[in-house]
Amino acid sequence: DNCSTATVTVTVVAAPIKAVNDVAGPINGIVGGDAGINVLDNDLLNGVKVTPSDVKITSTPNGPLTVNTDGTVTVAENTKAGEYTVDYTICEVLNADNCSTATVTVTVVAAAIKAVNDVAGPINGIVGGDAGINVLDNDLLNGVKVTPSDVKITSTPNGPLTVNTDGTVTVAENTKAGEYTVDYTICEVLNADNCSTATVTVTVVAAPIKAVNDVAGPINGIVGGDAGINVLDNDLLNGVKVTPSDVKITSTPNGPLTVNTDGTVTVAPNTKAGEYTVDYTICEVLNADNCSTATVTVTVVAAPIDAVNDVAGPINGTTGGTIPSVFTNDTLNGVPVNPSDVVLTSTPNGPLKVNPNGTVTVAANTPAGTYTVDYTICEVLNPNNCDTATVTVTVVAALIDAVNDVAGPINGIVGGDAGINVLDNDLLNGVKVTPSDVKITSTPNGPLTVNTDGTVTVAENTKAGEYTVDYTICEVLNADNCSTATVTVTVVAALIDAVNDVAGPINGTTGGTIPSVFTNDTLNGVPVNPSDVVLTSTPNGPLTVNPNGTVTVAANTPAGTYTVDYTICEVLNPNNCDTATVTVTVIAVQPDSPSISIVKTAVFNDRNNDGFAQVGETITYSFLITNTGNMPLSNVTVTDNLSGLVLTGSPILKLEVGETNSTAYSATYAVTLLDIQLGLVTNKASVTGSTLNGTVVKDDTQVEMVLNEEPIVLPAVNCVIEVYNAVSPNGDGNNDFFRIDGLECYSENRVEIYNRWGVLVFERDGYNNSDKSFKGISEGRVTVNQSEGLPTGTYYYILKYKDNEAKGHEKAGYLYINR
Repeated sequence: DNCSTATVTVTVVAAPIKAVNDVAGPINGIVGGDAGINVLDNDLLNGVKVTPSDVKITSTPNGPLTVNTDGTVTVAENTKAGEYTVDYTICEVLNADNCSTATVTVTVVAAAIKAVNDVAGPINGIVGGDAGINVLDNDLLNGVKVTPSDVKITSTPNGPLTVNTDGTVTVAENTKAGEYTVDYTICEVLNADNCSTATVTVTVVAAPIKAVNDVAGPINGIVGGDAGINVLDNDLLNGVKVTPSDVKITSTPNGPLTVNTDGTVTVAPNTKAGEYTVDYTICEVLNADNCSTATVTVTVVAAPIDAVNDVAGPINGTTGGTIPSVFTNDTLNGVPVNPSDVVLTSTPNGPLKVNPNGTVTVAANTPAGTYTVDYTICEVLNPNNCDTATVTVTVVAALIDAVNDVAGPINGIVGGDAGINVLDNDLLNGVKVTPSDVKITSTPNGPLTVNTDGTVTVAENTKAGEYTVDYTICEVLNADNCSTATVTVTVVAALIDAVNDVAGPINGTTGGTIPSVFTNDTLNGVPVNPSDVVLTSTPNGPLTVNPNGTVTVAANTPAGTYTVDYTICEVLNPNNCDTATVTVTVIAVQPDSPSISIVKTAVFNDRNNDGFAQVGETITYSFLITNTGNMPLSNVTVTDNLSGLVLTGSPILKLEVGETNSTAYSATYAVTLLDIQLGLVTNKASVTGSTLNGTVVKDDTQVEMVLNEEPIVLPAVNCVIEVYNAVSPNGDGNNDFFRIDGLECYSENRVEIYNRWGVLVFERDGYNNSDKSFKGISEGRVTVNQSEGLPTGTYYYILKYKDNEAKGHEKAGYLYINR
């Protein structure tokens, strides 16, 4: 009974509970219903599968999902495709607070959708409108016919077809016949991306078209023009009157008829009376091959024609003439006749003739009186459509009037035609006379004659003055129909011109005679005939102008320039005079002065281009030879004194005055050791030539070649005057000017140059061989044009200079220009 009591305390815990997440689907969203799972199938209690009676399920529905108390999961009908979740909790019945929560995920999918192709028609293309189908009628959703509220229709119109949002199909008005298609898409309202596309095919046909025959007229055939109908007015398209813009008219003109593209009908002008037809076709613009043809019949009639009597005149019977057309007052179709629209016939009567163009011709030379002629006009288009009328013409005589004439001035020497025709201002019937219609009579008066053709002649060599002559013109047709006038002609003296003369040089010792001064004098613009003038002159110094025009220079006249005046007067008109001056240059004749010059040029040939002379290298020499005298030279020969120099060439057979030669001779020299030691090569060349009388002239030139330097020609520098009397002003650098050596010592100098006739062509003070030098250009003051190149030939020079003691010197001779 020794007992003790104690208490045992045991802690009991609830078993572990585990709700596990679930996944279900796919589930058709339209049908919904059981998701096909039980959430308890994978949940655990105390590590083993839950026994449903041991737990209690609680859950709040989420969206379309509901977890039922028995563990099943329900999806609501018409659930949009997608993934949905809902949570649920299981609690142990034994321990109500022993709970666990999990999530159920259910995939909902859209139902199958099918848009099925549709076919509609035929549809009248003009009317268009509803195609008679609804595209939804054969479309499916979830395997059954679509409920329109469950889908949305989208479509882009194609051509004339439009699928409307209610499933109907519209065809546009005025649609061309043919087969057209348009696509449409239906999408489930519940699932906007659940879509299907199909094609609607619609057959469109053309509307019936009917062209109906037309009748028009009567139409005036001359005028033609619009027939007064429009062929479309009774034509039909789709059972109603055609709208012009809905059809196109084609027609080939037939005869005078043309159906225009606007439906009007044109009759060609000048259509002969009759009945005409033309076919036309209308084709629907919408459907070019939908056509119909009909015939237009038009009646054409002739126009009224009326020829009206004409009266004309007075007409000048002398000239006759043409009266304006009788058509002027005739009518066809109520308007003035167009001559090309009628044929005129008429038989001439007396002087009258009606021409085919409607004018009336009155024969020339018809006596005064009244004349008639009949004519008939018939329409060309309708030859039996005619009318006749009468033309009455009055013919009268013409008025004649001779009018005074004035002519001149006329050159009395030449005389001849006075430059007028008296008929030019005379009138017959108020117009200029036709020469064949009148006859001229006149008696010559003094130097004047009026010729039968109306011209007026002045006798040659008529003295200056005013002259008159009368003439009369009478009408050929009426010989007593006359008129008289006077011609007045002024005659003047011819122009006389005495022209100054220049002559020389003349040898003052012998004197002489200069050719006639008449050579350049003119009377009436042509050289003077000495018999037509009288020459007067008073001798002046050594000069005398002779009556025949020659000029005599007295012998032993000192050198210088002399003048004398002379006057020539026309024999016919002694007061018609002119005066001129003769200028003569007298010179002292210089003796023959032959001379020659040579210029030698050396060129060193540095073969190895080292800048130094080597034994065997050569020097080339050229020779410029000029005839500087006033006489031609022959057998011109060059010699050179340098030992070892090879001279090539042959004598110049003839060297004219002033002529230069640079090709006849050349030379070559080979450099020696001695030359190199001396540092230079010196040699002299000579030239000789002979005149025709055997005089020999000579010139020398020396050149020093400093080895290793440029060639140098060493000129002589002194105050000896030497004249080079040859000039070749051609720009080649040789003898381009008249050279006078030594003149630089005498600055007070003057050079004058004359041509062969003694005309001064150049003068210069202070001549210096450079800017004041003669280059072959004329700079004279009398008769010669300044700055003009002078021709090749012989000239005469005079050189005057003063030495340092102011003593005057003069040198003269001949100079030769060669271009």
